[in-house]
Amino acid sequence: MGAFMLGPLLIKYEWVLILLAGIVSYIAISLSFSKTREFKKDFLNEITNGVLIGFFSYKFSSILFQTENVMSNPIAILYISGGTKGVILGIILAMSYVGWRIQKYTYWFKSWISGIVYGTVTFMLAFWLFRTLFILVF
Repeated sequence: MGAFMLGPLLIKYEWVLILLAGIVSYIAISLSFSKTREFKKDFLNEITNGVLIGFFSYKFSSILFQTENVMSNPIAILYISGGTKGVILGIILAMSYVGWRIQKYTYWFKSWISGIVYGTVTFMLAFWLFRTLFILVF
């Protein structure tokens, strides 16, 4: 896939598709839990926080795994990705956070798992659909 320039930023098409799939997944979860407002609010809040923790852990894991590059050029933190180790670290931290926060609430564990599975499947299907449409159109 390619990329496009937005001012001084180079944005990959894949990141835009991931963002769109995330928005679709968020809306789908919001609509599916519309009957239980309190659970929907808590669930979306904790999952969104977990995704943000995972993303920032991935992005800034270069501080841990590529220390020499970051020390010699601190602005490189913005440009260097975390790589495979960063993805693994981000997933572990996000899952740990969500697991820790689930214990706080008195909702059924089954509700949490069904929401996570529903959101994950919706995200994957939406990303696949957007990517396929992008490849067919462009």
